[in-house]
Amino acid sequence: MATLTIQTAATPVGELPEMPIDPPLIRDGRPIARGAILTQSADQLVSSGLWTCEPGQFEWTFAWDEFIHALEGEVEIVEEGTDRPVVLRPGDMAHFPRGMQTRWNVKRRLKKFFVLRTPEPLPV
Repeated sequence: MATLTIQTAATPVGELPEMPIDPPLIRDGRPIARGAILTQSADQLVSSGLWTCEPGQFEWTFAWDEFIHALEGEVEIVEEGTDRPVVLRPGDMAHFPRGMQTRWNVKRRLKKFFVLRTPEPLPV
């Protein structure tokens, strides 16, 4: 039987590692993204971490289920096929189902805590 252990991670100090958005997905501005996975389940199907993004607009299709908690900034997200923006600010939380297509407009530098549930193990 596997031994259960509590994972902990300190909040990183300084800039997070680069986690660039694929250039063809960028629609406007310079949405420079940085992030890090900080904890992960033993089966590598659930991961959590921090992500930041500078102002700009880009398209994103979720390859996993993602839960977020906005810590700083402001972002307007529109689900493909709708004209209804969802605005997230510090303290707001959201869930994006796997396969959802979205357009992101980062208005003020965004920092979020995220939890991913991937269909396959995500090696880090």
